[in-house]
Amino acid sequence: MSTHIAKFMVPPSVAVPRGAAWASRLFESLLRTGNTVWCALESAGQARARRELLRLAERHADQPDFARQLRDAANRAVMRGD
Repeated sequence: MSTHIAKFMVPPSVAVPRGAAWASRLFESLLRTGNTVWCALESAGQARARRELLRLAERHADQPDFARQLRDAANRAVMRGD
């Protein structure tokens, strides 16, 4: 009876870089925070734009067609969710 010896090479375990998990969590957190801030700024800007359009419509009440177009534009912005 012959005996065969088999040798298997097991690769060493690869260590995860020390800061990789931490950096990944930080990056995701910054993205979420940035998105929240961007949405808040966008909302504030849209509200201001609507107020300005309505203010301009009042200022140009002597031009009924133009004032109506300004009010319509302000209302469309609200209906679109901008």
